[in-house]
Amino acid sequence: MSQPCQQSQPSELTEIDDLLRSVVSDGFTVYLCGGADRPEAIVATYAWETHVDYVVIKDAHDVTAARSRIVRDWDVFAAESVVWSYQGHARWALRAILDLLPPEHPNAPHEDYPAPASLHVDPAFLSSVSVRSPRPGLVARRAMRLRLAARER
Repeated sequence: MSQPCQQSQPSELTEIDDLLRSVVSDGFTVYLCGGADRPEAIVATYAWETHVDYVVIKDAHDVTAARSRIVRDWDVFAAESVVWSYQGHARWALRAILDLLPPEHPNAPHEDYPAPASLHVDPAFLSSVSVRSPRPGLVARRAMRLRLAARER
């Protein structure tokens, strides 16, 4: 369960903004659900060859990060299974997805289990979705960064 919403401190918001920028600069595609000006949910995805890493942000205290296998008819807004997930405050969920081992790493999670309900985006928010694709060159950046970090562990 997510924590009750509390007022976020300015320094906490700056940290969350920095982490969001890191997600974008790591090559994630961003979906603004419910309107680009004031989205009701933000979803960010990064596709590997066989898996997809993603994060669903509903507010600073309700963020779920996950990795799923890429299967036929996989739906980023209503995933059915995951091999890894983390739900909590934006600070920890965004850090967790940024540091997740590449899928091919022997210590990366591989066992499927049912996706948490928090990954599902309300269909009412999907009538207006803006997509922000990563700048060219950023997609490879995440894979390279994580593979180098995994070798150092």
